[in-house]
Amino acid sequence: MKSKAITALHYLNLVSFILLLSSTIFYFHVQKIFFILFVLSYFVEFFVDKKWMNIKTSKNKIYFLLMILFFLLALIYYPFESSTKYFSILVVKRLSILGFGLIGIFGLNTKFRISLFLNTFIITSVSIVLYLIIFQIGLLEFIHNPDRAQLFTNVRDLKINLHMMFNFYLNTSIIAIWYIFSSSWKSIKLSKKVLYFLAFGIIFFALSITEGRSGFLASLLIIAGILFWEIWKRKKIIGFIIGILIPFVIFGIASQKKRMSEPMLKSEPRIFLWKAALEVVKQSPVFGYGINDAQEKFDSSRTKLQTPEFKEYWKESRLLDCHDQYLQTTMEFGIVGLIILLFIYIYPIFIAVKQRKFLAFLLMSLCAYQSLFDMFITGNFSAMFGILLVIILLAKNDLVFEQIE
Repeated sequence: MKSKAITALHYLNLVSFILLLSSTIFYFHVQKIFFILFVLSYFVEFFVDKKWMNIKTSKNKIYFLLMILFFLLALIYYPFESSTKYFSILVVKRLSILGFGLIGIFGLNTKFRISLFLNTFIITSVSIVLYLIIFQIGLLEFIHNPDRAQLFTNVRDLKINLHMMFNFYLNTSIIAIWYIFSSSWKSIKLSKKVLYFLAFGIIFFALSITEGRSGFLASLLIIAGILFWEIWKRKKIIGFIIGILIPFVIFGIASQKKRMSEPMLKSEPRIFLWKAALEVVKQSPVFGYGINDAQEKFDSSRTKLQTPEFKEYWKESRLLDCHDQYLQTTMEFGIVGLIILLFIYIYPIFIAVKQRKFLAFLLMSLCAYQSLFDMFITGNFSAMFGILLVIILLAKNDLVFEQIE
């Protein structure tokens, strides 16, 4: 009876994690429900399984300790800050770093298998896209509407999420499809291969029409990277030629997208935010200011530099970050913080098992790329980052290629 209860608890923790993974494509208030469920079930499991007895020194543990240190920097700086205006809000946004850091140290139960999570990404992405087009817009309306891209964007913003998280989630699903194919191609039935190819087509189509320059460009870079890698493994000369041609192909495709035009790029509001952040960084580049004082100084810098146009653009924003994880971290913790951040993004590639190294490279590169345009591990993407670390470093192997290796 006791063993059945423990098994049920393990499955509850697994299901809550899958629900959290599925919900990250939605606005944060949806994610929060499943995050709490996952944390609570893990808390109970922690004591039931006596997870503290299984700690062993490893590169993974060192990595997750560094993640915890990154979170603790906010508390270390706290006594030296001039006020606490934003402190609690900003700390709450980065609690996922602490949570997944602890999970990485104490481990997960054996039910956590990589194929479950990769397929969850794919199924969720396809389901959401079809839901928006068929049930929210209407298939015929979508087909015949000349401005279907804007129509899709409007409905997506209302029902699901803004383009940054939505596009990131879909790009992760493209990586998931590749990894499943790469790991288990010979064992996958033809009917499933067809379904995966259809899923890729639906996902890439959605990325091509959805708002967001960075998301569409990321999809092109991911596909190009995968293509290069698969050809390079088989024929290095051809791979080398493909590698030379890829930048020109990507530039040609990306330049056709309206939001990639020169006038649109010049009017990009993030450029103004980055300039304001750089002014703050210049004042204390080595040590930074802490999370609250950095935000207040950024507010002051932004107010001084912003034009009436930008003031109107962000008139409803109560708390506005600089939309760049690297600049935000440097404002907060200086060069030291930036080095730790870069380590957090790069080190998983080196400590992942051999079969997952290129998977780790693609996922961490996507995170690093996304961090140029938005808050990542200290914002609403932080839970997603923890999920990706579970896939790369903690989930059990259950794909054919991984078992053979």
